Amino acid sequence: MFSGKTEELIHQLKRAAIGKKRIQVFKHTIDTRYGSDEKLYSHAGLTFTSSLITDAKEILKRITTRSHIIAIDEAQWFGEDIVNVVNELLRQKKHILVSGLALTFDRQPFHPMPALMAMADKVTKLTAICSICGDEAVFHKRISDSKKKLSAFKADPSFVSKSQDEYQPRCRGCYEK
Repeated sequence: MFSGKTEELIHQLKRAAIGKKRIQVFKHTIDTRYGSDEKLYSHAGLTFTSSLITDAKEILKRITTRSHIIAIDEAQWFGEDIVNVVNELLRQKKHILVSGLALTFDRQPFHPMPALMAMADKVTKLTAICSICGDEAVFHKRISDSKKKLSAFKADPSFVSKSQDEYQPRCRGCYEK
């Protein structure tokens, strides 16, 4: 979180559009940070048109044979099915761009991201800036003290609230602070 993943994805998509590549972009309906319309939004205010979907398999139903590039934002929300979908898209010789969180707020691998990274031709791991010391932040820490929300997070570590102020980027040294 807060590392510019979606901003980098949008940057790559805009460059592809300049190159006249046919692009299709997908995001999960759970991503309602800046509204539920069909756009990717970066924290910096960049946007790019996308399609809202709830299931990874919908991508295969919606892609066109003419598309060159298929982009998937916040891929962690799609679960393990996204791995098979990406494999099928690669078999179809599509160029795939995937963005997502590698770790949950409690520093555990955020599946299916490890599998997607392992099969990728190229991986770019972005970091945020630690909200405490200003160093490179590879983690995001849940800081809300709501007991109700805490139980939801303990039950499902992959759960991320709509509220951006419930998390802070943290470096390894400041994570426990």
